[in-house]
Amino acid sequence: MIKKISRRDFLRFSATAGMGLAFTSLVGCAPAATAGGPTQAPAADNQSIILNYWTGWSGDEFTALQKSVDRYNTENPTKFFTMTTVNGQYDKVLAAIAAGNPPDVVSAVWLSQLVSLASRGGLTPLTPFAEKDGIDGKAYWPNLWDAWHWNNQLWGLAITVNASTFVYRRDIFNEVSLDPNSPPKTVAELDAANSKLEKLDDVGNILRVGMLPGNIYNWGRVYGGDWYDEANKKFTLEMAQNVAALDWIASYSRRLGADKVAAFKSGEGDFLSANNPFLVGLETIYGAGEWMINIINTYAPNTEYDFLTYPYPDGGRENFSSFDGSVFSIPAAVKHTDAAWGFIKWLNADANMADIDFAFQNIPTKVAIATSDRFVSDPRFKFNVDVYTGKNVFGPPKTPVTGQLLTSLTNAEGFATRGEKTSAQAMKDAQAEVQAALDKFNNKS
Repeated sequence: MIKKISRRDFLRFSATAGMGLAFTSLVGCAPAATAGGPTQAPAADNQSIILNYWTGWSGDEFTALQKSVDRYNTENPTKFFTMTTVNGQYDKVLAAIAAGNPPDVVSAVWLSQLVSLASRGGLTPLTPFAEKDGIDGKAYWPNLWDAWHWNNQLWGLAITVNASTFVYRRDIFNEVSLDPNSPPKTVAELDAANSKLEKLDDVGNILRVGMLPGNIYNWGRVYGGDWYDEANKKFTLEMAQNVAALDWIASYSRRLGADKVAAFKSGEGDFLSANNPFLVGLETIYGAGEWMINIINTYAPNTEYDFLTYPYPDGGRENFSSFDGSVFSIPAAVKHTDAAWGFIKWLNADANMADIDFAFQNIPTKVAIATSDRFVSDPRFKFNVDVYTGKNVFGPPKTPVTGQLLTSLTNAEGFATRGEKTSAQAMKDAQAEVQAALDKFNNKS
């Protein structure tokens, strides 16, 4: 049963979910820097309807996606979709849904938000549309098809998915006598490599790092932990593995100095630029996914690089990956649901999905497309597909307060890395916050 809650509570959720998006951006699509505006709609007449699509993509990705939207509009002259980016303004989407004045289609909803929105009555179930058109999930990766479902309903479809991996600089590995053909596989090997890759000045200011570990959401699972016990509706942040992972992350700030790490990070260039910290050699091992191929080709095509998976500790999970990303959904209170579904279905057609994903260099959500020569003929892209399809691959927990989970984990990591709390205390406090949020939601009638 979907619980209807007040607009006030929905807006409170919107604020919390927006804070958590900073965390999900580490495990979803690549961030984009430039904002685009709405496309120009034709003059209104009695034959056509104007519909609004809000996207989280911007910059080059917005431009590439616009070509597909233009093609849709040409092929469907009675339905015209305008496209607007809300990149960096995801709370705008949540507020519009809460106010009952949403766009007709939105892909600025992250997978980690899907259950939260659905459980609050913010989305239109897509199950009747999918069943009517014979879309049964067989063409999609099974873990994605499952992730789009909650409470026996389908709530969205995505055309892109990402692996969570790292890129590393082969040339810098050679510079410090590390074998570029044998990147670190374990945490112990990573720590040893980092000690060679780091450069400090005479007073300890950081000039270069190997990897600066961060994102406890992923590393907790790498260490063998988890975040939610679905059977018992209980969060599990205080698992020993999660605490150990956070303590390892914090050990880098303790060793290098939290102030010096913050100063180093604040001096890095824009992600989508030739001054990207990986491209200029400030960070030798950098959190990424297959989408990084496109960024490197655009800004520094001569970079000597390759991919590696998350190094793991003793007893941890080898070849870990997480997935999140943008989901195409129809908000509640949309009038033209048939037209909105038709647009989503069109984007999910094989040829259209393939063109968009190839332009983005993202993994398609349909198995046959993702494993076709067009994509996996590039060995670096294939590496990411293989990691994404491994056994240790995790999506976001299906809870109505996953946004709060991500926010609480972000805060816990900050407390631990700044030395304001022990890792155990930070996780204990985060556990209390997120469990209280879930219990409060579950107790609402």
